[in-house]
Amino acid sequence: MKGHKKRMVGIIHIGTVNMTLKIISYTSLDAMETIESVSQEIRYGSDVFISHHVTFASLQEICRILSGFKQLLRDYAVTDVRVISTTAIRKADNLLNVLDQIYIRTGFSVEVIPMTKEIYYKFFGLYYRISTGNFAFSEYPAVLLDITSGGVGLTCWQDRDLLFQQNVPIGSLQLLSHFTERQRNESEFPEVIREYIYGTLSSLWPRVRCYKSTYIILSGRAAMLIARMLGYTDTKRSIRITPQELRDFVGAFHGVTSFKLQKRYGLSEHLANIIMSTLVLYDELLRYISIAHIVIMDTTFTAGYSLYYVAEATKHPYLQQQQRLLLTLTRHIADKYVPDPAHSQRVERFCRQIFDTVYAKNGMTERHGYILQMAAVLHEIGKFINIRKHPQCTRQLVRHTDMFGLSEAEQEILSYVVYYGVGTGKKELPSIPSLPPVQQIAADKLIAVFRLADALDKSHLGKILTLQVVPKGKELQFHYTAEEDIPLERWAFKQAAVRFAETFGVSPYLQKG
Repeated sequence: MKGHKKRMVGIIHIGTVNMTLKIISYTSLDAMETIESVSQEIRYGSDVFISHHVTFASLQEICRILSGFKQLLRDYAVTDVRVISTTAIRKADNLLNVLDQIYIRTGFSVEVIPMTKEIYYKFFGLYYRISTGNFAFSEYPAVLLDITSGGVGLTCWQDRDLLFQQNVPIGSLQLLSHFTERQRNESEFPEVIREYIYGTLSSLWPRVRCYKSTYIILSGRAAMLIARMLGYTDTKRSIRITPQELRDFVGAFHGVTSFKLQKRYGLSEHLANIIMSTLVLYDELLRYISIAHIVIMDTTFTAGYSLYYVAEATKHPYLQQQQRLLLTLTRHIADKYVPDPAHSQRVERFCRQIFDTVYAKNGMTERHGYILQMAAVLHEIGKFINIRKHPQCTRQLVRHTDMFGLSEAEQEILSYVVYYGVGTGKKELPSIPSLPPVQQIAADKLIAVFRLADALDKSHLGKILTLQVVPKGKELQFHYTAEEDIPLERWAFKQAAVRFAETFGVSPYLQKG
């Protein structure tokens, strides 16, 4: 793009099958170029899953490869480098020591990505490709089946509506870790592993079926390797196959085993184990979900992460599009617990109006506004469990639900906003020891905004019809219209205004007209 200087970033992924380095040149999300891509198959992935421990030999291998990547980055004069790890070391019992040793030996700080974010980055990249490309299925119900080494992600959407998202810790290597090497070589193993998958995932199938998805999307290196096994040689573009074609391929093995894959396709034992599990998981889904078409795409986790990084670095509008999409999923989550979302919708609207007026001058970002909207959508879901203790129940539901696209810190902030945001309006709020100071300050500000917004519909009757929020000196004036008196809202607003004034340095003032 004219007028924008090209920037470069190096993305290193410590995976369970490969360690990869991508060097990317970019000016925007729409102008990215991979100028170097290196991948090296590793040997330690299966061992880490079985032992939950990174051995000295595995650490040596990781650091050796990283040192080679570091030299390549120097050759390209790349100084902006992100090193990320997913399943490979995420669950290791010596994780902190491994991260420390990698830093000492290579100078790289490693960001460990949780499973929910790992699957989200893949979706981020796929949805961008689909929404900006010429795909015939973009308007039809689709499900992304994302199989990582540590988990399975099922994400259903149709056009701009994200319908359903669920992650299960039963990935290709995680699945095998439940069985010994001897058991994996038994003749009964193909049937045993199929039954194990069914027992773990069967409760999901009715929920996925209700969305009547037309397409299923398989992506990543394992999916593309399976496409080549099926005879598709041009794997640089998306590939469309029928469900029966894939099922016939799996059935032709008369029980898929790692040994058969090694013998027939010359795969390493480690890679054969991953492909075996992936094939069985694919086949199991197709047994219970009626799908018209399968689309195989080459978008990897690293590609998705790279797109997300560049979108954030350049503040690309696609980020806002994603937030709007994710809010639709948040509303679907709330619908399971709240039969009438009218109050939540009003609070969400008021939150947005207040936030948009104050955030720019108070150290908050647009991302905080997104978390605030999520809090408004979800703040009543705990009433489904226990009305008397609904703030506590809401917080626990938020903490233990996979909030697609949120970091762990953001999810923790969200859980505190829904808990303290529906408080009694007392002046003081308890400290939040689980959050670092900067995030605790952000949570306090969001709670102050939320309490004021919730107060404006305290009766849940929707008495306030319109609202204007106008800054005026040291006051923040709230001009409202209503056809009837609002004594409860005025009382609640006055209480919430005390905390808001102390937090933002302006006094909220509510007046009619």
